[in-house]
Amino acid sequence: MALSVIIPSRRAANLLACVAAIRAHDPDCGRILVVDDGAREGVERRRIGLGVEWVDAGGQPFMFARAVNHGIAAAGDDDVILLNDDAELLTRRGFTQLAARAREEGWWVLAAGVRGDVGNRAQAWRGRHAPIELEQVCFVCVFIARAAIRCVGLLDERFVGYGFDDDDYCRRVRMAGGRVGVWDGCVVRHGRLPHTYSRTRDQFMLAQRLFREKWEREVANASPQA
Repeated sequence: MALSVIIPSRRAANLLACVAAIRAHDPDCGRILVVDDGAREGVERRRIGLGVEWVDAGGQPFMFARAVNHGIAAAGDDDVILLNDDAELLTRRGFTQLAARAREEGWWVLAAGVRGDVGNRAQAWRGRHAPIELEQVCFVCVFIARAAIRCVGLLDERFVGYGFDDDDYCRRVRMAGGRVGVWDGCVVRHGRLPHTYSRTRDQFMLAQRLFREKWEREVANASPQA
């Protein structure tokens, strides 16, 4: 099974550093698909050939779920790694090893360990030699098996902006019987580069409410009828 690395990107400077880290540590990991949210213009202005494939983000305003889904579609039948453009690979052959470990052990979603900022502290790098299972992982750098995509589908584009789409996807995977975890055999640094995407309090509250209401309905629909 082939591998595609999907990077939604707005900042050319971030993208250059992000791709440079991949080229330095895992140049043969697979295709690099950049979902363009404005980075391409800056890269082309610098006249730098990145050797990536550009994918349209699907319009404005930027939506993480929609951008990632465009990347997944462009990846064809490949397994994918979703990577923020403010994350830098630190591990030699890290993405290759992450994909291999996930495939060998049947993980549908397997995140890299993170040095730096990450919303789920269980993903912080601790030198773990084996993957550990979690209920949810933040999508800073995460392998998603094509089997998971075929079974549960794409990210839910009702989650606008940035947030809770990863919580939702992990729950869908676990509900379908797939495993979600983190493994420190692949490590990325997150926080040295400027954060590209953030969310306002209103966006956070909206996404949180959508997540809660969606899963309340799911639980109610799954309950046996009296």
